Amino acid sequence: MPKNLSPVAMLTMMLLMAAGCADSRDEEFRQLAQQTIRQQAAQNERMAKQSQQIVEASKHLVANDAQARKEMIAAHATLQKELQTERANINQQLTELESERREIARQRGRDPIIAQAIGGVGLTLACLLPLLLAGYVIYSLNRSSDDSDALSEMLVMEIVAEKPILLPISPRPVAALEHTPPSEGDETDGTATSGTE
Repeated sequence: MPKNLSPVAMLTMMLLMAAGCADSRDEEFRQLAQQTIRQQAAQNERMAKQSQQIVEASKHLVANDAQARKEMIAAHATLQKELQTERANINQQLTELESERREIARQRGRDPIIAQAIGGVGLTLACLLPLLLAGYVIYSLNRSSDDSDALSEMLVMEIVAEKPILLPISPRPVAALEHTPPSEGDETDGTATSGTE
């Protein structure tokens, strides 16, 4: 007899056997029917246990799935926070980089102007230096001309004096030169006579 019959089909089959057969074969059929019923009951019990195990496994699977979903949602939230933090850091670094780039661009624009100004000032000073030096020389000559005249006159007086005050007296007497002023009308004769004397 096939083992995979449903309980209703088995019960119907047993009733038909019990009603249709009345002889000794009935006893065999009855025993066979009872054995089939016992096997069917054991199979039903095994199926019930398997169904219960499947239900428990399903509950366990659903619980594990729910826990995994919670963990995945928590991990996703953590990942989103970390991504937002990294984005904020990257945005801050980009802002700092842009600020540094602008400062470098300003400095690049400013440096040639400063260098050109320094070069211009240096060139101007180089051009003015000879003029300043010439002006100083002219100023010095004009200022010291009075002192030079006075000094020259004092030295001449000291040289021609019989007893010099500033110069040392020489051990040998030096003859003094005579100086005759030339006459107004005859300058050539005065120079000629002074040359012969």
